[in-house]
Amino acid sequence: MLAFAWSRFRSGYQKPPWMRTFLWIQAFDLVQGAIAIAMAYLGRNNQWLRHLTGPVVFAGMLWTLFLLAPDSRGRRGVYGACLAAGLVAALAGAQLDGMRWRNSIFTSTMSVVYLGLVTWELRTLMQTSEDVELTSLPTFWMLAALLVYSTGSLIFNASSNYFLRTLPASLLLIPWAVVGIIHALQEIMFAKVFLCPKPTSS
Repeated sequence: MLAFAWSRFRSGYQKPPWMRTFLWIQAFDLVQGAIAIAMAYLGRNNQWLRHLTGPVVFAGMLWTLFLLAPDSRGRRGVYGACLAAGLVAALAGAQLDGMRWRNSIFTSTMSVVYLGLVTWELRTLMQTSEDVELTSLPTFWMLAALLVYSTGSLIFNASSNYFLRTLPASLLLIPWAVVGIIHALQEIMFAKVFLCPKPTSS
């Protein structure tokens, strides 16, 4: 949000059409994350909130990714299938894990979907932007952030409830600290999305 505010204060940064959708998703994620943290500090279980808000963020990110390229029947089919897989996983996880535990089925499915889609979109970006430095594009930074998240947190998402049930309290923070570093890297890359200068004419 600070990166977005800076890009509004200082002109000269790229603003692709999909950025508004991306901004709203990040704002929603910030609010729900703040509420979840406040609940945790108050000693209240916040996983039911994650069960509800996680699919919303997932759907919003899929819509953002969908907007990166022109609409087509094949593209709609791929993204529709990914959205359906995520929603089915969210319902299945709520049934199997319960609302008091992390929805590991959904978060694992989300990571796999991001990994597949981001790889596809990065390949397309490299083919269509051969004459442009990739690191100068907001699209690259958003895709890179999701790639870092999906690869770095997949094993954690799949095994987080195992950690919660088996690790002693003295060791419980270790996997959360590791995935927290991954989230920090993701957020730094997300900030860069708003801070790509417009190309200067020669």
